[in-house]
Amino acid sequence: MNVLQVLVVYALLGTAANSPEVNDVSSEMLRPARWEIAPEFFWHRYREPGVMKNSGILYGAAASYTRYYQPSYQKRLFRMEGEFATGEVDYDGSLMDGTPYSLEGIRDYLVNVRIVWGELWRTKAWENQLYFGLGYRYLNDDSSFDSHGYERQSNYLYLPLGVKTYNELGDNWYLGLGGELDVLLIGLQISGIAESETDSSDVENWQWPGFGVRGSVELRHRTKSLDLAVAPFIQYWWIDNSQESASGVWCEPRNNTLEYGLSLIWRF
Repeated sequence: MNVLQVLVVYALLGTAANSPEVNDVSSEMLRPARWEIAPEFFWHRYREPGVMKNSGILYGAAASYTRYYQPSYQKRLFRMEGEFATGEVDYDGSLMDGTPYSLEGIRDYLVNVRIVWGELWRTKAWENQLYFGLGYRYLNDDSSFDSHGYERQSNYLYLPLGVKTYNELGDNWYLGLGGELDVLLIGLQISGIAESETDSSDVENWQWPGFGVRGSVELRHRTKSLDLAVAPFIQYWWIDNSQESASGVWCEPRNNTLEYGLSLIWRF
């Protein structure tokens, strides 16, 4: 997935760039820059198998700025992306002593920021993007309003590698497909819970390895004056358990996160 796949795909792109089809660029590839704003909502579920589960609906928006340039024969892009979402989730699990416990109305908020680089090329009716970059994902889950709750902060630093492609359907309509693989570089879980009677500081656990996958389908209408799309998507993360904490009494369990929802994308 990582370096080897990037090298292989870039080699294939270099071969494709020598064909006449690459010169048949679209208005999308000729524009210097573009903004995107995308209100979204999605179902979110965080689960530690056999331990607990959080689930609920999050609402928010994503935004990005893309700059196009062409240092050689191949059109390239640089993009900055940001996402914010918030909502309430419900907890279903147990207390530290094993007693079953449930809690509703926990406020979560999610922040995701990335920078990516990529290349664009065209083959007949298909417009394609290949990109890679660096991302940071932060999730705050705060149940400290409850006597048994606490604030939990999840931090992921990861490498995204993805591809997007658009097929012209006719009458200014396009079908877009996207796929992405995210490689976790390091994960840090900060739990606002006392690890022992003598140490009241937050518990910090480093987690690795892990990965994420994302898929999307986009129905896009693009004219000279309007560029709108509806895009259902699905995102999955898997993170391995951590090593024991500094005192050797706390370990962050293996966990997974599933999100699926809908974005409304406005490009200008």
